[in-house]
Amino acid sequence: MSCDWSEIQLGDFLELKRGYDLPNKNRKEGAFEIISSSGPSGFHSERKVKGPGVVTGRYGTIGKVFYSERDFWPLNTTLYVKDFKGNHPEFVYYFLKTLDFLQYSDKAAVPGVNRNHLHTAWVKVPESIAAQEKIAKALSVLDKKIALNAQINQTLEQMAQALFKSWFVDFDPVIDNALEAGHPIPEPLAERVARRQAMWAAENKAAPTRLPAETRRLFPDRFEEDEALGWVPAGWKSKPLSQQVSLIGGGTPKRSEKSFWGGDIPWFSVKDAPSEPDVFVLDTEDKITNAGLEGSSARLLPAGTTIISARGTVGKLAITGMKMAMNQSCYGAWPAEGLGNYYNFYNIKNAVVELQQNVHGAVFDTITRQTFETVSSPFPSENVAAEFEARVSLLMEKIKAALEENVTLTQLRNTLLPRLLSGELQLPEAEAAIESVLETETA
Repeated sequence: MSCDWSEIQLGDFLELKRGYDLPNKNRKEGAFEIISSSGPSGFHSERKVKGPGVVTGRYGTIGKVFYSERDFWPLNTTLYVKDFKGNHPEFVYYFLKTLDFLQYSDKAAVPGVNRNHLHTAWVKVPESIAAQEKIAKALSVLDKKIALNAQINQTLEQMAQALFKSWFVDFDPVIDNALEAGHPIPEPLAERVARRQAMWAAENKAAPTRLPAETRRLFPDRFEEDEALGWVPAGWKSKPLSQQVSLIGGGTPKRSEKSFWGGDIPWFSVKDAPSEPDVFVLDTEDKITNAGLEGSSARLLPAGTTIISARGTVGKLAITGMKMAMNQSCYGAWPAEGLGNYYNFYNIKNAVVELQQNVHGAVFDTITRQTFETVSSPFPSENVAAEFEARVSLLMEKIKAALEENVTLTQLRNTLLPRLLSGELQLPEAEAAIESVLETETA
């Protein structure tokens, strides 16, 4: 579909308005999303703007644009679209994502966007609302698929976390075995026992949450007291984290040596750490060359390595989705013999709070190799660890595949967006490209 485009000032296309103050002390839990310059920032009991709406940063974070289907409260660090002037709201959202807001910011220490300056910007837009809607719909297909993948990943990651907690923190299979065998269970575990028994009763004793008998046989049916941790499954002696992982240090190639930088080896720093539920890091902002790797203390970590930030921002975790290096503010952690990569990740994740509590450093919080000696956890049998790894691997590989798909979809969206909204690319061409990628990803 082709359409006519008009060149007009932004203020004739839409009207922007400054958001509203809402101090933390005045916020009341409710159903209306609060949107700041960096995005959704909680909920409030009142709304200021009726959805659908479009918001962008006025101060703080500049250049990000957010879309809300429902009523919301835009904070005073934002500009929101007060009047769409008959234009399609979702198209306006995508259109504003192509605007260079920094061109309209002042030169203060904390730059801000002046809406009056923005209103004078000359822009090129489709005259037809139907054309705007079709363009927005084509792009939203990609965004909805990206959001769906993220929701699925959240569920999968929660399942993996829950399984680790059930087996290695709450010891549910051991409690089940002990109850079935009639073995006494230590008093400190009485609350967990009551919880399991209540669960069985609620499920009419069918107990679908219990593992199959074949799997439960991998677990002991009694507990023994451990000097460091108290009551643990029989045979699962506690070990400090330092004996459960092999730590690898990182390094930074000399910044002044241009031949060390701009290569194709991902180089991880804390800014690359993924947010939950993503878990995997598939790319990094900075990359180094082979010369940079060889000319520094940086090492190439294999895919599946757990990385933990160890200085400043302590306790950020990631699993390498490919071979990569990292800086010296992180540790790479390989699992001890008999443990898998995913058990290793969740074991460290479970220990993060204690590691953070045991930091050193006068200026920056720092965890050292010695810090890993201060945290202990039960060391399971090799059979149990292998069973966990097999089960969780299915979940984690799905998470990784969805993340890789989202990278492809995001790249396509970012490529199509400016070309579609400038009129350079016709809608049928964009729709064909989107359909081709979606078919490839689902094949």
